[in-house]
Amino acid sequence: MSVTHPDVTTEAAVRACQRQLPASVDGGDVVFGFDGMIDAVQEMVDTRHGPESYTPIRTLDSLADRFRDSADENSSLAVEWVRNGTRTGGHTSHLARFFGGIGYDPAMIGTFGRPIRDVFAEEFGAYEMASLGEPGETHAVEFDDGKCMFIEPGSYLRFDWETVVETIPLDELAAHVDGTELLGIGYWTVMPRLPSVLSGLREDLWPRLSDPPERILFDPGDIRQLTAEQVERGIGPLEGLAAVADFTLSANRVETLALADRLTTAEPDRSFAEAAAVVYDNLDVTRFVGHNVDFSLALSEAGTARVDVPKVPDPALTTSAGDHFNAGFALGLLYGLDDGAALTLGNAVANRFVRTGSPPSFEEITATVNEYDDLLSD
Repeated sequence: MSVTHPDVTTEAAVRACQRQLPASVDGGDVVFGFDGMIDAVQEMVDTRHGPESYTPIRTLDSLADRFRDSADENSSLAVEWVRNGTRTGGHTSHLARFFGGIGYDPAMIGTFGRPIRDVFAEEFGAYEMASLGEPGETHAVEFDDGKCMFIEPGSYLRFDWETVVETIPLDELAAHVDGTELLGIGYWTVMPRLPSVLSGLREDLWPRLSDPPERILFDPGDIRQLTAEQVERGIGPLEGLAAVADFTLSANRVETLALADRLTTAEPDRSFAEAAAVVYDNLDVTRFVGHNVDFSLALSEAGTARVDVPKVPDPALTTSAGDHFNAGFALGLLYGLDDGAALTLGNAVANRFVRTGSPPSFEEITATVNEYDDLLSD
């Protein structure tokens, strides 16, 4: 299976998305778990000019230079940062926010505080929420060429299936999941014991469901934080859950390369596309989806698809762009779009989010899909 010469190219995928995307969204029930975070979006200060005026550090390289200079001089380093906003974050919050905004009814199972903290209650109080514990806190520092995230873990760090069902009884958990169209799960890297949760879902929860979700979206997060042994132990539980639903594993370029290296012998010169093929060939899942700033790709029994990503020269926000790609791709699956069209939809949702800093409405998504060719040529 070749992603260098894909079965579906950008032009065909965009045309398919424009044809297949419905005129409106009917909504439905979806459920997401099992994390919960509070994100502070920040900038680091290069030069302070006054109480309200400063020049930010623009690039990760510039920040790295400061660390190198400090290490070379054997001296301490102090860097000021400025908070530009606080919001709820993580897989569960980002996807619930998006789907709720376009007319779906999301249920949320995660770490929102016990009792649920005001920042979650104020935003998501209209949705079904079940809290497993305390949220993590992330300081997401944005640069022109990337971002750096400093994370204080929440209760999810210690969770396994036993602690999940001790906190939320199995019957209550089943009530949140039964009858939903999609289950989204993230992230393995913040929940090292997540494989036990995957096994519990398959072995204990699924038999209790009369109408289980037909689709599962799994975002492992930054695989670089997991060892090859941890990944190996997680394959069985992951594939077990993949056996009961249409299962999509989604990862960005860096995560895809790391996952390929942990599944097989590491190859430093392996390309993103080659790594995606390695992951798909070594895991028994319905499809593997990879996303990057240049292109996104999908591999499944239907073949391979690769879709170019429009550039955003002046992004409003890049943190959680990957979550919004996942949201758009999952929406495509819910409406029966083929893989290439769903990739286009994921790219469009992420593009609109990065340009504006807010989850797009369905009308904005449709407009972005319709102007996709123009965005590529800009």
